[in-house]
Amino acid sequence: MVQCNIEERIMTQQNFERWTEMAKKLQEPFQAMAELNVKTLQGMHYLKPEEIASIKKPEELLEKQINLAVENGHKALDYMQKSFQIVEKAMFGFVQEAKKATEVKH
Repeated sequence: MVQCNIEERIMTQQNFERWTEMAKKLQEPFQAMAELNVKTLQGMHYLKPEEIASIKKPEELLEKQINLAVENGHKALDYMQKSFQIVEKAMFGFVQEAKKATEVKH
């Protein structure tokens, strides 16, 4: 009876450790995406009030807006590429874990 309780505790501890590890792995892509979101938003450029005030001609405003659109567009593309890499890495890890789990069962 005592031996059975010890074995149950060991199994419970092992299950808890597995769930903890799985939770960490599930959290990693969300953390990476949150960091990428913050980094990307902080890197976006915009016209500051003093820049707008210094504009003399309408075409200067248009030129600055187009330059910002191109620059921020490149940053958006970089963001998409990095976010897809994060998702791809996470999915690949989940697939590998699923393969390991099914191999152990068979």
